[in-house]
Amino acid sequence: MRDVSHCNNWFMNDSHILHRRTLLRCAMAGLALPLTAHAAPEAWPNQPITLVIGFAKGSVSEVLASTLAEPMSRVMGQAVKVEMAEGKAGTQAAVRVAKSTDNHTLAIVMSNTLTVAKSVDPSLPYEPSRDLRPVAFTSEDAMVLVASAREPSTASAAEFLATARIAGDKWQYGSQGTGSVGHLGMEFLGIKGGLKARHVPFNNGPQILDAIRAGQVHMGMVPVTLAKRSNGRMGGIKAVAVTSYGRNDLLPDVPTLHEAGVIGFDYRVWSAMVVPRRWSEAQVNYMVSVMERVLRDKEVDAKLRQQGVDIPSNITPAQVNREIVRETRLLGGIASIRNIAK
Repeated sequence: MRDVSHCNNWFMNDSHILHRRTLLRCAMAGLALPLTAHAAPEAWPNQPITLVIGFAKGSVSEVLASTLAEPMSRVMGQAVKVEMAEGKAGTQAAVRVAKSTDNHTLAIVMSNTLTVAKSVDPSLPYEPSRDLRPVAFTSEDAMVLVASAREPSTASAAEFLATARIAGDKWQYGSQGTGSVGHLGMEFLGIKGGLKARHVPFNNGPQILDAIRAGQVHMGMVPVTLAKRSNGRMGGIKAVAVTSYGRNDLLPDVPTLHEAGVIGFDYRVWSAMVVPRRWSEAQVNYMVSVMERVLRDKEVDAKLRQQGVDIPSNITPAQVNREIVRETRLLGGIASIRNIAK
């Protein structure tokens, strides 16, 4: 096994944690842009567009897809149908797009899919840099640590973390699958916060909430969007702390992990829209233009914000590529230190 001591030093040195506060909304302040785009390539698109997501209802990708499909359809003049390809930490959406040959299939994927998924699971039948190409940086969001409301220590985030440390590997946590952003986030918390809970993989966030309520696992990390939208499903579950450095507007009364004593903790997850690498430059440029118009539309932005999804200030493919470099370092370091692999 290769030496990862340099990664460990980086993780344990708080001065190297990037405190990314929410960048907003200077670019959104004006009137909504008209839903028009650069001219489409001749005779394309000429059939309905399939927008693939890797997670179930309540996930960031599902919120984005269900909100963006209609305005995308208006811009492109073709129906946009949302298709779910759940499983393997959300990577099945990327597989579906990488293997598509119809030139009308694209996906919204989470950061792990474009960064560490292949190193965690070498059997995945795609290579991000070879098979996929980003066309838009679609979201950047916090997650929230959740636990059973029956656990007395959840009254205080700091007390809950202290209880979890004492419990060690007697406690279990759920995630959306091995190598998912929730799995890596919990392991990051383990590194920074001294937790040793054991991992139990599920397919999606709602299953994690059900397992916590049933007493099958003690805690988990889910998107703020899911925690806010779940309503009845959140019954019996407590939002303990958010993972961003600053408090979240949707959960203003929930402290941050930094406030709870995990100094410098800042973990936010992002998503991007990707297309097959084989698409022509004209098709890619057209989709970049489409998403620029759709994501900068005032009504679209308002709908997403109401559901807890922040559109980044810079949505360009170049920004996605910068995030891939940064996130590969972060998530790759977590995976190496914690020996995460299938």
